[in-house]
Amino acid sequence: MRMKLKSLVFCVLAAAVLAGAPAGAAGPQSNKDIVVGFFRMMFQDRNFDEAVRQYIGPGYRQHNPYMRDGVEPVVDFFPAYFEQHPQSVVEIKRVIAEGDLVMIHNWWRDSPEDRGQAVVDIFRVENGKIVEHWDVSQEIPENPANKNGMF
Repeated sequence: MRMKLKSLVFCVLAAAVLAGAPAGAAGPQSNKDIVVGFFRMMFQDRNFDEAVRQYIGPGYRQHNPYMRDGVEPVVDFFPAYFEQHPQSVVEIKRVIAEGDLVMIHNWWRDSPEDRGQAVVDIFRVENGKIVEHWDVSQEIPENPANKNGMF
């Protein structure tokens, strides 16, 4: 009897928690999965069209001052970039998710020998699709002032 009561209480609590979540709302973990899936497909697998089709939502807004809004600039720029830099390497160092925002701290290099850049990309997810993007990057210096590294 006691076990049945515990099970009933658990079910009621679970239903109450789930009822408070809007239908189709993705939590931080699933938003994280969406953004990491996009990032890997786009920049590591270089499957540009599929990455955009699967992960980018309508009305995609870009805050990078060198890119226009929408998916067309993304699809136009990155295939040409990777064609010019076939040995480029993009490595995810850490991922942080909070609500509808996901941040990827990554190491972007034009070739394996390149010191590269430390990059932070921030994505906003809405209804399971990436709808907004911000980024900042910093060149990795040859002689840094400390030994801590960028990552």
